[in-house]
Amino acid sequence: MTDISATLEAKSDQLNAVDIIGAEPIIRIREVRVTQGEQPVAVYFDGDHNRPWRPSKGMRRILAGAWGTDSAAWVGKHAKLYFEPTVKYAGQEVGGIRIRSLSDIPAEGMKFAITINRSKREPYVVPLLKIEAAAYPAERFAKALPVMAKKMQDGEMTLQQVIAQCQKTGQLTEDQLAELEQAAPKEPVVADNNDDEVM
Repeated sequence: MTDISATLEAKSDQLNAVDIIGAEPIIRIREVRVTQGEQPVAVYFDGDHNRPWRPSKGMRRILAGAWGTDSAAWVGKHAKLYFEPTVKYAGQEVGGIRIRSLSDIPAEGMKFAITINRSKREPYVVPLLKIEAAAYPAERFAKALPVMAKKMQDGEMTLQQVIAQCQKTGQLTEDQLAELEQAAPKEPVVADNNDDEVM
């Protein structure tokens, strides 16, 4: 076997940076699992399609600094995530998931430092994420669901991109999130683009 195509695909058992390109989803944490290994923390959230976010060590340090080291205390809190193309792995820029803002921190936000390499650290500011209580209108959701489902099935948008787009209008209910998860492909499709704002 000499074809490396399969090795180029993103891992489908976790949230990947490519899933949120062009979107900044707000996640509500529902469970955190801590294990051993290279990616020891799995953050499960509403609408995760059973694909947790596995934060990097730098992002784990920010979560711990903001909310404490007991991950059980993170449940119910919110984080806004984004794709950062300059994140490096093994010396190469591959992109990664970073935290844009967090709920349940001081109103003035918090300041951290993240390690870029062995000799360089950069300041990292995390603003307070204010959660609006407005719900996504049920009638609008019902009308948009077939369009959103088609975009996911066709690979134009990922589940997380759809959720992030919806969040610009209002917070999705658990039932709405479940409907989107059901409409999403079982194997994640890398989105070509997310220019269309149909939601």
